[in-house]
Amino acid sequence: MLEIIKYLLLGLIQGLTEPLPISSSGHMIIFEEIFSFATDLNFKIITNFGSLIAICIFYRKFLKELIIDSWSYLIKKDTTKKNSFIYILLVALATIPTGIAGYFLSDIVDEKLSNIFTVAICLSITGILLLIIDYLSKKAIRNQITTADSILIGLSQIVGLIPGISRSGSTTSIGVFRKIRLEDSLRFSFMLYIPISIGSLILSLTKINYQTTNIVGYIGAFILSILGTLASIKLLFGIVKKENLKYFGYYCLLVSISIFIYLLLK
Repeated sequence: MLEIIKYLLLGLIQGLTEPLPISSSGHMIIFEEIFSFATDLNFKIITNFGSLIAICIFYRKFLKELIIDSWSYLIKKDTTKKNSFIYILLVALATIPTGIAGYFLSDIVDEKLSNIFTVAICLSITGILLLIIDYLSKKAIRNQITTADSILIGLSQIVGLIPGISRSGSTTSIGVFRKIRLEDSLRFSFMLYIPISIGSLILSLTKINYQTTNIVGYIGAFILSILGTLASIKLLFGIVKKENLKYFGYYCLLVSISIFIYLLLK
């Protein structure tokens, strides 16, 4: 029962932190340290899939529009729908660098960088980055994403493989640096999460050990990851509309300092 409760809590934590620019992987490592409970690949697959479903639900209208418009452009030759098709191509283009890097570097990241000390350092970097984004976002006015934007955002996503470096934070920051509106940068970042998550799921399925699966704990964590992600993404855009992204930066810096104090005392 205690093990199931830990799975449920970690599933909720994964869901709540996935959409926010505070590094879900970093928070998973922190809470695994607190609970003295390490999750396996199976758990990461199921909870990330839950977050993927939640993001697709949240953006269902936008995704439907992209698919229908792209179909109209390709099949019906409706040139007024071209922008939607181009948007999908830009998402695919930005996904390529991370897909390649993730395939070759995931084991190295898991073995060498998935520790609480790395998380402390990287959360401080994320915090500073978010404060910069919050300031620069006031001057970001573009809403169209170009090929150059896509490539740079895709490259920045590689850094997000490191626990403590927020994937959405790093990708969104490049968008804002390129003068793309914060809300549009975030949306593009979430679109990137969809193919990356699907790709990771497909590659990981061959590594699942079904004999070690805690069915009740995993199902509960899966459900909570969906609910947590839905609640969290709504919170995020509520904060973004009020232009208060800096609070996430303060939070990351506070957590980073707390970890360093914890490590010193330990």
